[in-house]
Amino acid sequence: MMEKQVVQGGEMVEYLWRGKIKNQFIQGGEKMKRIILAVLTLVLFTVALLGTTGCPAPVAVEDERHTLRVGAVDELEGLNPHLVWSMLGYEVMLLNYNMLITWDEELNPAPALAKSWSVDEEGTLWTFNLEEGVLWHDGTPFTAEDVKFTFEYIRDNELGYFLDPVAGMEEITAVDEHTLTIKTDQPLAWMPGIIVPILPKHIWAEIDPEYAGTDFANENPVGTGPFQVVEFVRGQYVRLEANENYFRGAPGIDEVIFIQFANADLMVEALKKGDIDVAVEVPGASLKALEEAADPNIVTLDADSPSFSQLGFNVWVDDAESEGNPLLLDRNIRVAIEHAMNRQEIIAVAHDGFGTPGSTLIPPFHDFWHFNPGAELRAYDPAKAAEILEGAGYTLGNDGIRVSPAGEPLSFDLIARSESVESQQAATLIKDMLAEVGIEITVTVIDEGTLTDRLPEGDFDMFLWGWFTEVDPTSILRVKTTAELMSWNETFYSNPVYDELHLRQQRTMDREERQQLVHEMQRIIYEDVPYIIYSNDPELMAYRTDRFEGWVRNPPGGPVIYQVSGSIRTYEELRPLER
Repeated sequence: MMEKQVVQGGEMVEYLWRGKIKNQFIQGGEKMKRIILAVLTLVLFTVALLGTTGCPAPVAVEDERHTLRVGAVDELEGLNPHLVWSMLGYEVMLLNYNMLITWDEELNPAPALAKSWSVDEEGTLWTFNLEEGVLWHDGTPFTAEDVKFTFEYIRDNELGYFLDPVAGMEEITAVDEHTLTIKTDQPLAWMPGIIVPILPKHIWAEIDPEYAGTDFANENPVGTGPFQVVEFVRGQYVRLEANENYFRGAPGIDEVIFIQFANADLMVEALKKGDIDVAVEVPGASLKALEEAADPNIVTLDADSPSFSQLGFNVWVDDAESEGNPLLLDRNIRVAIEHAMNRQEIIAVAHDGFGTPGSTLIPPFHDFWHFNPGAELRAYDPAKAAEILEGAGYTLGNDGIRVSPAGEPLSFDLIARSESVESQQAATLIKDMLAEVGIEITVTVIDEGTLTDRLPEGDFDMFLWGWFTEVDPTSILRVKTTAELMSWNETFYSNPVYDELHLRQQRTMDREERQQLVHEMQRIIYEDVPYIIYSNDPELMAYRTDRFEGWVRNPPGGPVIYQVSGSIRTYEELRPLER
């Protein structure tokens, strides 16, 4: 097995290349690909292309059917919950399946398939009391055996993104049809927030786990959720019908259709015409235009979101394997780059003014867990950036580019994503800002699929992307652990102190004590600079109010759909307007 080396808090350490590499990085849920909106012909609705303009015609829906039409620009990658990575994929999964818990308006765990739960004094034995009378979409009764099977199936076969939440479960027992106990090897503070879709044992037990984790399409997904996928045409649309036997009560609408558009402009035009009811991931300029139009039937949302955008550095120490510029291993250069970046200007220009300056790994959306660096914040200060570089021996050449004591130019490649105009604009701004302090940047624009291939190979200097963080801090904190090298940890950062704190914070049941550990982890990452988090990003969306009522923002100030960590309250509470 090949050995690698990475930055560990400024030290060099060795680790073994992990034998298995995840196929994708989940980055802010926004791995979007351009698609062509083809002709859609359904019994209940129609979208047609007009000539070669790509402009969709109105969506026709029968009057007696109450259909929520959601516009999106990202592609649904499939229906297998073990393989989804996009925000759209996650949203469809949440409507088709339920988890044990959901989240209330204050982002506290709330009942879903589990109506109540408790834990013993040691914090290692959890008891879940499950809802009774729940049916799978095919009419089969749901029981504790389904939950036990789901967790063991994922744990024992190391399946996908949901492995981490179940990996620490030592014993899972179906006490009776509606009672489940879980014995963990250590106290796990993030329980009971087990963000895992519960699968029907009578179906998935027949599916080979290797097939489930690779090629299984799950074309007819059976869940317990408020809706069931009944039709999916890749690159075009996915349709879900209401579950009349939903244990929380039948939805007030008949179906949900997610319609994919070739670009955001077409999606926004469809919203204005009334061809769709809600548009997600609306560009900032388009949202401003909608606000200025002041259509009384359209509500625009600059919604609070746990998302951020960051500049990532390649800090892989192994010169023989890394394709990155080794000069970036010098923390002085990374610190100087942060001082040279004007966050406010990047947000104003590239993000159309939507967002707030970022800093640490958990955004202020999660205010209890967010660490504010305060006086330690590296503010925009080009003079200080130049001073740091001069002090580290990087002198300014006649061409305006600094060189190292060995004569190597401070010249780096910065990757932006072709699917994101914001990413490209930010890259151009950063290039100009760094030129002012003697750092040369070459901006390379590639598609996100190519970027996800290059990141695990270390074939980059710097890149721009982002993350969407879950309610519990563990999910985003683990991204920077040594265990995630060659996987989620795309910058090849490693720090043994950080790793130890990550284990401790998961096992600390006292919330205040855990907060201190989580803050210290963020402080370490901020100090070591594998990322520069330059923007806390809102969720921009718009929806119509002339067909439905019951739109729920969860939490207050948040979005109405695509809500954090699996809340689906809008879909559950939406009702057609009475005429």
